[in-house]
Amino acid sequence: MRPSAQERTLHNHRMKPIRGVFFDLYGTLLVYGDMKKAWADWLHQFYISVTDLGLTLSEEEFAKKCDRFFGKAEPSPAGQNLTVFEKRIKSFCNSLEIEVCDKDVTAIADLTAGKWQESIELDQDAVPVLKELKKSKVIGLVSNFDHPPHVRRYLSEYGMNHLFETIVISGEVGVKKPDPDIFKPAFEATGLVPREVVYVGDADVDIDAANAAGMIPLLIKRQNTDRNSLDIDNDSPDARISDISQTGRQCETISSLRELLRLLPDM
Repeated sequence: MRPSAQERTLHNHRMKPIRGVFFDLYGTLLVYGDMKKAWADWLHQFYISVTDLGLTLSEEEFAKKCDRFFGKAEPSPAGQNLTVFEKRIKSFCNSLEIEVCDKDVTAIADLTAGKWQESIELDQDAVPVLKELKKSKVIGLVSNFDHPPHVRRYLSEYGMNHLFETIVISGEVGVKKPDPDIFKPAFEATGLVPREVVYVGDADVDIDAANAAGMIPLLIKRQNTDRNSLDIDNDSPDARISDISQTGRQCETISSLRELLRLLPDM
């Protein structure tokens, strides 16, 4: 049987045998559902939470104030133990002259992120594929996300923590894709070098970061997937998947996680 285009590309890219597979999380291992509903639920929960702290605006007025909530520069208010998402919440409340303590900020972050998560589900192939790949490959997770406790909580709920040799979250390391430096902690933790690792992601920032790091990128491009995602992980909500990334580098695509078992046989 002749190798597929993807298999030929992997062969041509490879300077060393593929020893590791790193994954993006949202849109890759987790599948977006109705993200317009997710945004509305997030916003409503945020409004209720801040109203409980003394907000007097109507929900419509509040929604207007939230415009570009995730698109603004990262704030640096007091409270060094706060996540980036929590800092955004605290800065936003301060702008509305709502006094909020760090404990309240954390509660709001957890509640709103949880509401958003309700419209997202684990790909049914994720755990089986990860378990199978783990038999012969080093598996890692490298994700952009501003509220790392949320990611770690859901990885635990999904029973996925033990499947990863390394878990790198942008909000913990202070670097975001497309900056390739986000992969450095994963390489250090696993002892792998970039050309030994395939990175699977669903967006331009994933492909651009992997290319810049010298890894082998694979774009997962599912059918009928709602890409109107909330920018809680600092990927542009207006970004769209393309076979050619923003840097102009072409990458191979897969339509399901299960395809990885064919593309990455035991070596």
